Formats: sequence, structure tokens, C-alpha cells
Amino acid sequence: MTSAPDLLHPLPALYATAGRELPRIETIEPSSLPPVARRLLAHSGDMTSKLEEHFGDEIRLRVIQCEHTAQHYHREVVLCCVKSGLPVEYGAIEINLSAFDPGLRAEIIEAQLPLGGLLNRHGIRYRSEPRGFFKVEPCHLLEEVFSCAAIEPLYGRANHLVDADGKTLARIVEVLRPV
Repeated sequence: MTSAPDLLHPLPALYATAGRELPRIETIEPSSLPPVARRLLAHSGDMTSKLEEHFGDEIRLRVIQCEHTAQHYHREVVLCCVKSGLPVEYGAIEINLSAFDPGLRAEIIEAQLPLGGLLNRHGIRYRSEPRGFFKVEPCHLLEEVFSCAAIEPLYGRANHLVDADGKTLARIVEVLRPV
């Protein structure tokens, strides 16, 4: 399994930028995930489609914070159902902007749709390569995002999106709402 700081990239930097302390995170095997979390997290497909299928709704982004250079785009987001507004995932992502044409780069920076949704819409072939799974004790931000109590553990994964040649498109930390 990947080391904790590398596994959680870009989460620690985004939390530090916002002046927040990281929550307690414990790496676990996929077999230790609750069944719904396992179905939503332990796969090599895209998360956007899985969430849309599971919740029966389209998914949009709500940006908490973002920053970018010509090469990389970092953002902290909440993925929400369009019709209900239900927050279904918290995410921290580093996107390799140089891997995309200027038009798609502009859509990524516009931050209306999750990256997986954009890649699907543009017909870009890619796959998820989960790097590890974890249980997280909700911090104030996650309690607020999901309207949950700190006593409920949350589950997530560290993931890389890679293109057909194996080039990294994005590194992502994804945390599901309580399942």
C-alpha cells in the first residue's frame, strides 16, 4: 500500500491552505468497507457514473476552494445531486491540466461538472486506479458538508485517473456521505 502522505495527496495541502487540521484517517482493505461503500468505491470505473446510478440523479460540483497554475489545478469540492441538492461526496483533486486540450482545460477550470463527467462527455478513454481505501473520522468540514455527527465513520478512497497510455490525469481523494 502507498505511504499515507502520498496516498492522501492533494488533501493535506488543501487542508493546510485553509488552515484546517486533517481528520483521523485509517487505511483499510476494500473487504472492510461496508457493502454500499464497497460498491461505490472499489472499482476501476469513474465515480461520477457510479454516484449518478446509485442516487438516480445527475451530479454537479460545489467548489470549496481551488487554485491552479498552467500545469496543475487543485480543488476541494462537494459533489451534489442536481434535483435534491444532496451532497454525496467530498473530494480533493489535483488535475494535470497539461494532459488536456485548451477547450477541455477551460471546462475543468470552470468547475461545473466533475472531471469524470467531463471526460465521459468528451469521449476521453481513461480508467480509475484506486491506490487505497480508508475510514475517516469526520472533521468539522465533513460534518458540515454531510450534516452528520462525528461518531459516524465515513469511507473513501485515494484514486488516480489515467489515460489509455497510463499517464496520470488526476490524483483524487474521495469521501462518501454516510452510507
